[in-house]
Amino acid sequence: MVTSELFGTIKTAFTEEGWQFVEVPDREVIEAGFEAHHTRVRIHAQAFPQLPAISVVAESPLATSDPVKRERLAELTMRINRTLTVGNFELDWDAGRILFRATNLFSSPQGDPGIVKGLVHNTIGEMDRAAPLEMIIHRTENSQLGGLSLVDLLRRDDLLPDVPVEEDSQA
Repeated sequence: MVTSELFGTIKTAFTEEGWQFVEVPDREVIEAGFEAHHTRVRIHAQAFPQLPAISVVAESPLATSDPVKRERLAELTMRINRTLTVGNFELDWDAGRILFRATNLFSSPQGDPGIVKGLVHNTIGEMDRAAPLEMIIHRTENSQLGGLSLVDLLRRDDLLPDVPVEEDSQA
């Protein structure tokens, strides 16, 4: 299979960062796994050279067939999406599983490795940020789910990892 310049850019970005990945046979897709603060994030990055676009998608390892939990997860994804600038959460209703998708359209057929890296970082970060909130919904008994305030849950900052502060070397 002949691959596009755009798919080559995805592979270049991953190689430059030292990220291990596996190519999906007969598709312009790579898969990779990353350790984040709260969870392990599996992603796939796909090139759509005819657009030219790249999509990076992460899928939660958790799933539910419980309709009450699925409804609360759908509400969670909608509430989180209101706060996002890049990408969006989705709920695969049939699988009862949350996904995060970030896509970029490029003005050139080869794309930009820096943007690919940014999409990957963004996807990992957003899935990791949602993981403890999703886990709370999964662990909450159905009888208590109605009383669980997702607004308050989204305001919690104790679930976020500390952000390292770089010290100014000029000081």
